[in-house]
Amino acid sequence: MNDPNGLVHVDGVWHAFFQHNPEGIDWGNMSWGHASSVDLEHWRAHPVALRYDDREQVYSGSVVVDDHGTLTAIYTSAYARGIQAQSLAVSDDGGETWIPHSGNPVLDRRSSDFRDPKVVRVPSQSGRERWVMVAVEAVERRVLFYASDDLRTWRETGSFGPLGPDGVVWECPDLVLLPQDGDPAQTRWVLLLSTNPVGTDPDPVGSMMHYVVGSFDGETFIPDREELDRFDHGRDFYAGVTFDSAPDGEAILLAWMSNWRYAHAVPAATWRGAMSLPRRLALRTVEGQPRMVQHPVASIEGHLSHATLRAPSEPITLIPHALIEVGWTSLPAGGVLLRLTGDGDENVHIVCDPANAKLTVTRGGTAARALHTDFPSSSGAPLRRSPGEGRLFVSLDGPLLEVFADGGETTVSILVTLEGESITLTAHADVPGALDSLTLRVAEVGARQDAIEPGIVTARA
Repeated sequence: MNDPNGLVHVDGVWHAFFQHNPEGIDWGNMSWGHASSVDLEHWRAHPVALRYDDREQVYSGSVVVDDHGTLTAIYTSAYARGIQAQSLAVSDDGGETWIPHSGNPVLDRRSSDFRDPKVVRVPSQSGRERWVMVAVEAVERRVLFYASDDLRTWRETGSFGPLGPDGVVWECPDLVLLPQDGDPAQTRWVLLLSTNPVGTDPDPVGSMMHYVVGSFDGETFIPDREELDRFDHGRDFYAGVTFDSAPDGEAILLAWMSNWRYAHAVPAATWRGAMSLPRRLALRTVEGQPRMVQHPVASIEGHLSHATLRAPSEPITLIPHALIEVGWTSLPAGGVLLRLTGDGDENVHIVCDPANAKLTVTRGGTAARALHTDFPSSSGAPLRRSPGEGRLFVSLDGPLLEVFADGGETTVSILVTLEGESITLTAHADVPGALDSLTLRVAEVGARQDAIEPGIVTARA
């Protein structure tokens, strides 16, 4: 599996569709897989929703609940003749079966790189709501905007880009309305997009996700700044999009946790690929600018209410499916190092150093080096807060590591190679006695299964 598609909440159920090869563990035969959840934590696998055929593969897209309560999927048809165009299908049974629109494709630019439609409902200049689609001309590094009243007839209203580095393609856009500084009356539009290096000498850092804050009048997006901001500072966070019709208007996002640089090389048995934790999005004013804020959904963080308070000065053995919270009232110069070690020499170092305004997550070891040349790496992220009171939230779910700092302003998400049935956690500080100022809580959540089987599984894939 790779990109999340068609994220939608309807009748109390969260549905996640996703790019999926139903016949193997490598990329190909692109279809839409389907899973559902009542709590964003435990997922039920369903049969393939939209299956490829000899004529077309089913690339990324979105699902909305239309005016009649019907689930409508808008997706990219990647035709065998080399054209990518946008098609439509409807479901009246909660996404189990889909009926393609007889007039597909509903939007065709005769382009080989026009893909990844995300549809949202927004107010128009007349005051009534309309459907807006954002899609990409990937090679041109442009996001295109379209408007529709019926999801079938689309009118182009504007575009955004190109900007930022060349040598990449733009993919998987989303347009999200977010509250700023916790005030629902003060909202801004945020354009999300992902970039993937291409060409004969692509950037070894690989895939990334970005955002741009601006204004949107239903037709034209105007950015505050002509600059892409990094959404997540890790190596393995891509193609993130939000759920349609989430309760209370919240923006809940899932992303694919991998990197096209080495996705084909990630070890696999019966499955390959997984999603990030579901994240709640908002904006916070930082140095006069709106910045993205991300938190795991409340049910995930709620496990910490049952966590055990541990002594930071002692090594801790835990199963590789755990939530870790480190808190402090002050940190010494040099900050604090958390070290996670598995069998053999596999290791992850998390260095939180507010005094020098930097968070660094490094992965290494024999298995990391063997996986791919670019896999052993350090991911650095800016810390914007003072060295005073703070908190670090870490989720380790087998090969998936997600780190949240700065009250959600800074995130680092990476794959790791911590092999074995148990992981050792140790904390270190350069200044003697500094660990006494830390509080450490650990909640072991339970092992994920190796593959999705029909029924309820405690897994995010």
